[in-house]
Amino acid sequence: MNGNKEHHYLGVGTMFGFGKKKSQATTISDTKPQRFGIRARFDAAQNSTDNAKHWAMADPFSPDLAASPQVRATLRNRARYEVANNSYAKGMVLTLANDCVGTGPRLQMLLPDDAANKVIEQMFKDWADEISLAAKLRTARMARVVDGETFCIKTYNPMLRSPIKLDLKLVEAEQVTTPWEKQSITSPNQADGIEFDAFGNRLLYYILKQHPYSASQFYDAGYDIVAAQNVMHLYRVDRAGQNRGIPEITPALPLFAQLRRY
Repeated sequence: MNGNKEHHYLGVGTMFGFGKKKSQATTISDTKPQRFGIRARFDAAQNSTDNAKHWAMADPFSPDLAASPQVRATLRNRARYEVANNSYAKGMVLTLANDCVGTGPRLQMLLPDDAANKVIEQMFKDWADEISLAAKLRTARMARVVDGETFCIKTYNPMLRSPIKLDLKLVEAEQVTTPWEKQSITSPNQADGIEFDAFGNRLLYYILKQHPYSASQFYDAGYDIVAAQNVMHLYRVDRAGQNRGIPEITPALPLFAQLRRY
């Protein structure tokens, strides 16, 4: 019995290296860590002959440089052409605008005075109808898809019958650009047609008096400087620091072109 216990204890000691001879004892210095090569990787980050052409146009440009005035002009022109000639694209854009705007916004006042509520609601409806608010909003929504952006300027219109003389004027993207004498390639507080303060707040917009591709024989090359508080810039921000919009339909343009040829 004692022999069994002794054998048992010896076995446990041997297991942990206590019963081994000095020459057999395992020391930390004898063990060498096994080194493994790093195999973790992203497949999309690998370069090969198969994907070289696919990623050839990838670039590290900033959002404003990637969407430069020249790039935006090309995308706008192609998007307008495609929507004008592709019934599928046109139908999608119209459906989106109609579903988004519908018959236009309306007020629902919740004042304690029901009579006052009706008067205010009717005044808003009359004003919205007179300035064609719903139609302008539909046009603005379509422009965001096709042009990438639109600008809505709050203006004073004394010719309105409504006591509310506020009117909204839509301006296409081409008309908002920095005049050459105001351009500064070293200023970080300037985007195409937009000026910012030191904190990134929009200060003003440069808006051409006429469309740069106007059919008028007497083109006015002048521009207006409009305070940012009077301009609503409608576009989708896809990247941090993006100051101008690109057509929402951009990724589908090659597909729509193929569809029209089918």
